[in-house]
This record gives sequence, C-alpha cells and structure tokens, in this order.
Amino acid sequence: MTQEEIMLAYARKRRRRIYAALVAVFLLFVGASAVGQIFGDRYGMVTAVVVLVGFLVFVWRDWRCPACGHALGAEFDQPHCPYCGTRLVP
Repeated sequence: MTQEEIMLAYARKRRRRIYAALVAVFLLFVGASAVGQIFGDRYGMVTAVVVLVGFLVFVWRDWRCPACGHALGAEFDQPHCPYCGTRLVP
C-alpha cells in the first residue's frame, strides 16, 4: 500500500467509526425505547445491550492500522500508528 492509500483507508475508518457511533446512539435511544414499550422493559434492555456490544465489537474489529493491522487504541485522531509508525493523517 502506498502512503496515500493508507491515509485514505484511515480516513474511511474514521468516517465508519463516526457513522457507527451515530447509528448506535440512535438505536440505543429510539430502538431500545420502542422495543421496550412494545414488548416490555426487559426486551428493551436486552436490545440496548445487544446494540452496545455490537458497536464495541465493530470498533474492536475495524479500528486497526491499515498498514500493519494492529489495533490503534482509544485515541480517535492518531497521527501515526503506535506499532509500525506509519503516518495516518496528512
């Protein structure tokens, strides 16, 4: 992969993480509330837990360096990969 391709892949990962967070927040509030009102509070809580776990698994699997594949950690806007040192942002 060239440096430009790595930076573009990192930018796509950042956008996916933002979109996933927005969808998860929407589903946590609207989806879990609707399911809770229709089927009962227990199912609403189960829905909230499933959405939260799904979001965390997605971030854990997707938030990796495009060059080496190691996890990038909790910081959202990293200039370099902490493992291989590849530049991620222009």
